[in-house]
Amino acid sequence: MKVSELVKKSRCRREFYHSEKISQKTLIDIIESLRYISSAKNLQPLRYIGSTNENINAEIFSTLKWAGYLKDWDGPKEKERPAAYLVILKDKDICDDSFVLTDAGIAIQTIMLLLADKNLGGCPIAAIDKNRLNKILSVEKHLEILYVIAIGKPKDKVIITDVKDSIKYFRDNNGNHCVPKRSAEELTYKLYG
Repeated sequence: MKVSELVKKSRCRREFYHSEKISQKTLIDIIESLRYISSAKNLQPLRYIGSTNENINAEIFSTLKWAGYLKDWDGPKEKERPAAYLVILKDKDICDDSFVLTDAGIAIQTIMLLLADKNLGGCPIAAIDKNRLNKILSVEKHLEILYVIAIGKPKDKVIITDVKDSIKYFRDNNGNHCVPKRSAEELTYKLYG
């Protein structure tokens, strides 16, 4: 599949087929690929915690806030929750704070593309009760949680729409997750030729 097709396929997913398990090998393969991503100053300050364990997953889930624009939705139902998680951390001992979020953004997009290539889906989440998650995962003090990526076999349908009045994603009458996107023309400030 072409990269441009993977980008279009790589949507944030918020509902999953809970019965479709994710193997630890899948997480290991993703982390292996992350070795090769670009890193500012080549510091490579990111670390990862993976979980396919149902009990740990339930605890991770309890620390997350889902879909801030959907005020009447508290996240996926129990049978639609992710089968795995990747937690992205920064190593504060080697971290250069001015660039770590750039590295994390590269990692997140790479993870999302790798998932799409495997017909899986993910949802990057930044709204995290980090204190609780630190305790749950026994995170050492030199590490700081940045993001959590929920992972699973996607159940929800995501529809890309053109921005009309708002950029806020929403659910349509059929329960589809609709995501307004700006046009390429609006995104283009200047082109020199």
